[in-house]
Amino acid sequence: MNFDDFINKLNIEFNKELPGFNSHIKLAPKSRGKLIETGINEDAKKCAVLILLYPDKGSIFIPFIKRVNDGSMHSGQIAFPGGKFESKDKDMKSTALRETEEEIGVDHIKVEVLKELTPLYIPVSNYIVQPVVGIVKQKPVFVKNKNEVDSIFSVNINELTEAYVVCKKFTVRNTNITAPFFILKETEIWGATAMILNEFIDILKNIFNNENNI
Repeated sequence: MNFDDFINKLNIEFNKELPGFNSHIKLAPKSRGKLIETGINEDAKKCAVLILLYPDKGSIFIPFIKRVNDGSMHSGQIAFPGGKFESKDKDMKSTALRETEEEIGVDHIKVEVLKELTPLYIPVSNYIVQPVVGIVKQKPVFVKNKNEVDSIFSVNINELTEAYVVCKKFTVRNTNITAPFFILKETEIWGATAMILNEFIDILKNIFNNENNI
C-alpha cells in the first residue's frame, strides 16, 4: 500500500466513530482505569501531542522521542512530540504542531493535520492530552531540542500492529505501579503514550484487516 492509498484509507477510518476509551483502557495502568471513567477535572491543564506519519523507502513511519532525564514527572519516558497549550496557540492542533517543531525540528507549515483523536486525561499530573494525527509528504530532517529530547527514533507502522504487550510491576517516585507495556524493538512504551498509541493501532488494524479481506 503506497502512502497516498494509506492516507485515503486512514481518512475513511477517521470518518467513523473512534475507538476511544475502549482502546485507552487496554493499556492503562491498573490504578488508572476507574479514574478514566470518572471524567476530566474542570481545572485540567491542556496539552497536545502529534502522531506524525511520513513515507520512507516504500514504508510509513511515526517518530517518537525519549525525553531527557531532568527529574520532571515524565522524565526519561518515551513519548510523542508535544507539550503544553500556550495562550499564543490558536487551538490544540496549533499546540501539537508548535511543540513538534520546537522538539524535533519539523516545520509546522509542512504538516497536514488529518484528525484529532480521543483526548486522554492524566490524573497524576492533571493534564488532558489531545492527540493529533498529521502527515508530511517526505521524510523530515529531525533536529532534536537538546534541552527536552534525549533521542528521536521512528517506527514502521507495520511493526506497531505486531507489537506485543507485557504487564510489569515497577516503582515510580516511591509509588508501586502495575501497567501494560508495548515492546517495540526492545523499547518499552507505557502510560499515556501507550494508551494514545493503542487507539491509533486499533485504527491501523481495521485498515490492514480490510486490506487483507479484499
